[in-house]
Amino acid sequence: MPRAVILTALPVEYMAVRTHIADLREEMHPQGTIYERGKFVANATSWEVGIVEVGAGNASAGVEAERAIAYFNPSVILFVGVAGGIKDVAIGDVVAATKVYGYESGKAKLKFEPRPDLGLSTYSLIQRARAESKKSDWLQRLTSAVPDSNPRVFVAPIAAGEKVIASSKSHVFKFIQLNYGDAVAVEMEGRGLLQAAHANHQVSALVIRGISDLIDGKSEADAGGSQQMAARNASAFAFEILAKLEGNGLSNGDSSRTTKTKPISPNFFAYDDTWVGRESLIQDLSSRIRSSCRLLILVGITGIGKTALGERLAVELSDWFEGDWSKFHEENFEDEQQSNDFASVAARWLEKWGELITPEDRKDTQRLLDRLVKHLRENRYLVQLDSLENILQGNEEEGWSDFKDEWWVRFFQSLLAADSCESCLILTSQDLPAQIPTIGTRYQNFWYCQPLSGLEEPERLRLFNKTGLDVGTESTGKPYLERIGRAYEGHPLALRVIAGEIRNQPFNGKVLAYWNQYGREVEEVEKAIEEAKTKGITASADDKFKLHRYTRDLRRKVRVRLEKTFKRLQEDVRYAYILLCVASVYRCPVPEDFWLSHLEDWDRDEDQQQVALDALRDRYLVEEVVESDRRLLRQHNLIRGVSLEHLKRLDDDAE
Repeated sequence: MPRAVILTALPVEYMAVRTHIADLREEMHPQGTIYERGKFVANATSWEVGIVEVGAGNASAGVEAERAIAYFNPSVILFVGVAGGIKDVAIGDVVAATKVYGYESGKAKLKFEPRPDLGLSTYSLIQRARAESKKSDWLQRLTSAVPDSNPRVFVAPIAAGEKVIASSKSHVFKFIQLNYGDAVAVEMEGRGLLQAAHANHQVSALVIRGISDLIDGKSEADAGGSQQMAARNASAFAFEILAKLEGNGLSNGDSSRTTKTKPISPNFFAYDDTWVGRESLIQDLSSRIRSSCRLLILVGITGIGKTALGERLAVELSDWFEGDWSKFHEENFEDEQQSNDFASVAARWLEKWGELITPEDRKDTQRLLDRLVKHLRENRYLVQLDSLENILQGNEEEGWSDFKDEWWVRFFQSLLAADSCESCLILTSQDLPAQIPTIGTRYQNFWYCQPLSGLEEPERLRLFNKTGLDVGTESTGKPYLERIGRAYEGHPLALRVIAGEIRNQPFNGKVLAYWNQYGREVEEVEKAIEEAKTKGITASADDKFKLHRYTRDLRRKVRVRLEKTFKRLQEDVRYAYILLCVASVYRCPVPEDFWLSHLEDWDRDEDQQQVALDALRDRYLVEEVVESDRRLLRQHNLIRGVSLEHLKRLDDDAE
């Protein structure tokens, strides 16, 4: 049986919703919230519906929505109530919100600077609301025999804040008109509901409001019964939405759902509940995909969070592919059990998406390419290709990060060159696939490359907090966690490993005990950096950066991955590997020629030196910073630790 939860703010709204539900019984949440649970039957589908009155305000709505989602595990959550009309609407009309602006978000300077806080209703529910708005079926659900008015339905933006607006001459009303000109109504709870739904991507959400007043004359309108009429209209339209959903196409953990149900979100490789940060980056990349980006490349060192970011984007974009998780597909090129040549992958994808592939098709790579591009152009998919570096190769003449299979190049070029394309591919790689910038020169709006760095300090603390560590202002462990975060430069994988070690035995969450055991390794890094800054000791081959290996879990989960990177570099680009090792003596950023000078001892001319450095740039093993108007080079602290170990091996081999 599909399940829905409906939140209201006012008693009049609650009672209007309640009239559509049968067999109601009261239930109490362990934290004290009182619900009623009952049934709504329509079109041979029986919905289980939980209802609750949460009071006014976005904060209250967000908390209670989160609690209700956890308690009922619904596939749909609605906020049904009344609102004030701003433009275009009349009393009694219904608004299904496409999006809800949090209009009070901003920066308080001499003049308030708005920073729009935006919540989106679920795409499939918006589409259903649009379809029902064109019909009059929902009017049959009104409890009065004759409608009090001739209400219309608008599917449009609304605004939400913490203020009751009672005059069109008020500063707040004029502020909303000026900054949120497409909003047709204003209310107080919708943003909180959508924020909770956004954090629980298995649930579809929609805000439905009846217009009870037009701001001016609010008290008179309310006294004349407009709230009751608006609440009845909103409730009738809300239950018409449920009736037409028939339980299909909605994510829900209830195993009793019908086989028509679209699949719930997949078991992601990397994204989980400990995800923190990168909010502005997520918004930027999501906007690019929603507009025109067909190919998004996420690059950076191992463990920096490329795969998790791609999966997080899938959650953000779930409405873009209508919440149908069969339209999200991941291909991991680390999987040695599957062939990764283009023809094999193309056939695999097309079969997964319902196309018949004959033995003759498998022999005709061009035919597979054409069919795959056509399928991606005409259908909306979000496809993530992880660990792309495993299908790249190189040499001095042609470059260090070219595709082993030339058909991959042809595929990406065909995708970018197409007149239109519904789908988007997300590539994650430690190496920049050098042929894509070349073929993409003519298609700048259709592809984008995003290098990833570590988490910022507030994000590091949020990560520690999410894993169960105390980062409060009074916490004795907080300063040590801050130092650990700085030493690792916000590297997500390393910080997650360390958080797990602190949380579990034998430390059981005691940060100071962990520091007393391992803090000297961080202090070694801090000392080297400080000496470079204050004493001018910018180079030392004797530093011992053990950040990647001083505990068993770090050796198993971080060092092993870094060593694979170094092994691949050593095999593919020997002099780039040597350059990375010899430049590890530098404790701080230094000019490029400092690095390149080391290869003179290896009989490399200027062109060969530059080729080696470019290979490191393409693999994001060197970081560029600007200080005092000079471009300088450095190594991430984790990379430097491994480089120093390999430098010692080079020296031993030379003796």
